[in-house]
Amino acid sequence: KDEWRSPTAYHFHNYFMSTEEIRFKYSTYGHNDTKAALEKPLWNLNRDLELAVTCAAGIHTEKAELNFESMPGRAKPIYYLNEEARRARHVVWQDIVMKDRNL
Repeated sequence: KDEWRSPTAYHFHNYFMSTEEIRFKYSTYGHNDTKAALEKPLWNLNRDLELAVTCAAGIHTEKAELNFESMPGRAKPIYYLNEEARRARHVVWQDIVMKDRNL
């Protein structure tokens, strides 16, 4: 860790392309809870997903940074240093979240 105590590993929820893929992960892998994975809203499956969903909805809490640039430290995913890629992925994630909320 650096002086800002930045993490050195990341959860990879951001790389899923649909709620179905996320639910498959939570029903089959290390978090294996099939009933919850298929019935609960995304934000109720995991604290990281809760944070990601609130961010996509534009809800900022004391647990979240206002934006990527406001994150302290140097340990950030390289992929997201490209603002265009970051914005495009955020739009995809927002779409995933909105589809889940409308189910």
